[in-house]
Amino acid sequence: MSKKLSRHAFTTFWDVHAWTGVIGGLLLYVMFLSGGIALFRDQLAVWEEPIAQQRSAAAQGGLEDALDRGLAAAGAAPEQLWFYPPKDGLGAAKLRYYAEGAETSAWIHEGLVPERERLSSFLFDLHYLWHKATGEWLYYLAGSLSVALLLALATGVLIHLKDIVRQFHQFRPEKTRRVLWSDMHKVLGVMGLPFQVMYAYTGAFLVFGGLLLQVFTGPVFGGDVLRAERVAWGMTFAQEGGPGVPARNLTLDELTARLRAVEPRLKPEAFRVRHRGLDDGIVEVRGPIEGVPFGRGLVRLRATDGAILAADTPSTEGARGSVTRWINGLHFADFGGPVLRVLFFVMALGTCATILTGNWIWVARREARRASVGNRLLARLTAGVGAGTFVAIAALFLASRAFPLGWSGRAAAEELTFVAALGLCVAWALAARDGGGLFWRQLGVAGLLLLPVPALAARWSGAGLFGAGPKVAAVVAVDVGLLVAAAALCASAWALRRAALRRTARRVAPDGEAAAVDQGEAGLMPEGRPAYARSGGSLG
Repeated sequence: MSKKLSRHAFTTFWDVHAWTGVIGGLLLYVMFLSGGIALFRDQLAVWEEPIAQQRSAAAQGGLEDALDRGLAAAGAAPEQLWFYPPKDGLGAAKLRYYAEGAETSAWIHEGLVPERERLSSFLFDLHYLWHKATGEWLYYLAGSLSVALLLALATGVLIHLKDIVRQFHQFRPEKTRRVLWSDMHKVLGVMGLPFQVMYAYTGAFLVFGGLLLQVFTGPVFGGDVLRAERVAWGMTFAQEGGPGVPARNLTLDELTARLRAVEPRLKPEAFRVRHRGLDDGIVEVRGPIEGVPFGRGLVRLRATDGAILAADTPSTEGARGSVTRWINGLHFADFGGPVLRVLFFVMALGTCATILTGNWIWVARREARRASVGNRLLARLTAGVGAGTFVAIAALFLASRAFPLGWSGRAAAEELTFVAALGLCVAWALAARDGGGLFWRQLGVAGLLLLPVPALAARWSGAGLFGAGPKVAAVVAVDVGLLVAAAALCASAWALRRAALRRTARRVAPDGEAAAVDQGEAGLMPEGRPAYARSGGSLG
């Protein structure tokens, strides 16, 4: 016979459920917003680093010559290194290796220039909650949130299935704010459903694919890890044996010519070199496959004679390879060009709005059933993170153009700027008396922070919109995108402020008594309860 929970236990579980649900939703919000920006990672990588904007001279001397110059400047002979040739004729080659337990990543440009800027990499890592300081637990949390999002989407569709056609277009901005949030949540949720399902599924697959392989290695492959990796990934990634004896290796240029016999459409963009100059040297070449949807390939060659040891390309893959290739291609939008990426970015913003409105509606319903400080804190937290993430990203861009380019601590300072800006916005949301003004004020701050960034970028490079030198398309595109984003944020702040003023004008009834207050974007007081009764100020 089951025993009924005590009132205290029920209340505790109910509050824990609320906090975990809202915080999980806010983490997904940050992931989708940063992921939408990370769709333009290649363009941002050129925009952020002046060396990447220069016309490349690497092709004149060949790949091996560039690698030799980099290693000579490094004064090291690492057991394993990664070499990245210039992309699309822009920038310098890059060299990455580990020496004495520390990672070195540098441009091969007049010697070695340490990698100075990580804005694009930080935003890319943020979209799956990865940071080297936290290890893998946040990464797996991101995967778990993707699974939770899939569950939420499935249950949401089942709940609203009978009305899904009507909810596709029903939008009533003239109604109360709670109705407005509900309509926004449903319309944006229905319109963005395929996009959200695709990203939730592919995100969960990318995070947990490797873990699932470990689970099946024992029962399916009898504990044979190498066989399991060959079946799952097309080749094994186990570390090769210890260093051999000195021997002549083929150059990267010669090895590139050999791999074209296997896959002539592969365009090399990364080389992994192990045991360079030894008889057991191995070189892996990775890159896109031209003319194949989502085509990417990896070819492993023996460095001494160029023999193909393994290949994972569309022409050699099986069903496993095709599925993996399509999942990666869809997730990273490796199709459709800039127009599709802009569309995906807009869909990501719509998903962010769906998450925020869902949080506010749910917290408002909880508040209507049982008023509590916790509900109001969750509503304020939603507003602080919702608008504060825009402020933090804008502050990150501003800091990246304001800090000295040669400062060795700039990457860490940029990350701290992001965290500090987000923390201050959340603190502002929790402490503010005027809860309803939070969102438009913080969006306005974000727009103002972004506005001067393209002009500041011209200090280091003439390739942008305000620069005096030859233009580079990627740099100009990012400058234009930042100005459009700044204008959109300021316009949104202005529109929200006007709407708040109109609500304030309607709030006082003709007899001077407070009228019913509808749900706000922060504070979220139940309709019929004056906001000042608990928040100490107007929500307008």
